[in-house]
Amino acid sequence: MEVDLQLWGDLELVEPILEGNRNEVWRGRLDGEMVSVRRSRRSVESLEWELGLIAKLDEQGFRVPSIRATQDGDLQADGVIVQKWLDGTAPNSADDWEAVAATLLRLHTLTSEWPQRPGCCSVAQLIIKRRSVDANLDAVPSGLVDELAPYLTGYEHVPLAAIHGDPHASNIRISPDGVGLLDFDESRVDLVWHDLSNLGVQVLTDDDHRRARMLSHAWEVVNGWVAEPVYARKRLDQLRHIRKSM
Repeated sequence: MEVDLQLWGDLELVEPILEGNRNEVWRGRLDGEMVSVRRSRRSVESLEWELGLIAKLDEQGFRVPSIRATQDGDLQADGVIVQKWLDGTAPNSADDWEAVAATLLRLHTLTSEWPQRPGCCSVAQLIIKRRSVDANLDAVPSGLVDELAPYLTGYEHVPLAAIHGDPHASNIRISPDGVGLLDFDESRVDLVWHDLSNLGVQVLTDDDHRRARMLSHAWEVVNGWVAEPVYARKRLDQLRHIRKSM
C-alpha cells in the first residue's frame, strides 16, 4: 500500500487482509492499538458520503469501525482510511442473526431520509439511469438485461433507506458489546430488501423473501458483470434456479 503512514503518526502495516478487485485492506497498528487500513477506489465525494454515514451511526450507538483521522484532522488521504478494529466473531447462531437483522432494521429506520451516495441510484432507477455503483447495464448483454429487468423493477412498496449493502458473515462481528458492522464500501440509498435477503434467518414473509433473493441475485449479476464475471455468472445461475423452482 503506497501511502505516507506518517500522516497518522505511529502507524504501521501488520499484514494484508484483502487484496481484490474492489479494495485493499490491511491489519495495522496505530499508537499500539489494532486498526484496519483500507484503500478505497471510490471518488472523493463518494468516500466522504460513506465516512459521513459511519460517523452518524457511531454517534447513534452503532458498533461500527469509527475513523481515525490523520494528524492534520483529515478522515482520508489519497483514498486511504484508518479505522478502529472491531473484535468479535462472525454470526454462527439464529440468535446472532436475529441481532444482526434488528441492527440493520434500526439502521434503515434511522436513515429513511438519507441523501443518495454520489454516483449511485436505487435499483428502482437503474433501468432508466443505467449505472449505479459498480452496476453498468450498458456493459451487460442486452438480452440478459431483458431477462433481469423483471427482477430489478416493481418494488414501489419496499422502503428506501441507507443500506449496508453487503451484510454477509465476513462483514459482521459478534461480541459481548453487540453487533459490529464492517465494510460500508457498497452502502448507498436503496431498497432495504438488499440487506434482508441473505441473512442467516428469514425476516420477511415467504413471498417477499423469495422476491428479495431474486432481487439480490439480479443486482449482483449486473453489479459484478465486469469486475467479477465468475461471481456474476454464479449468481445468475442461482437466480435461474429459483425461477425454475417456482
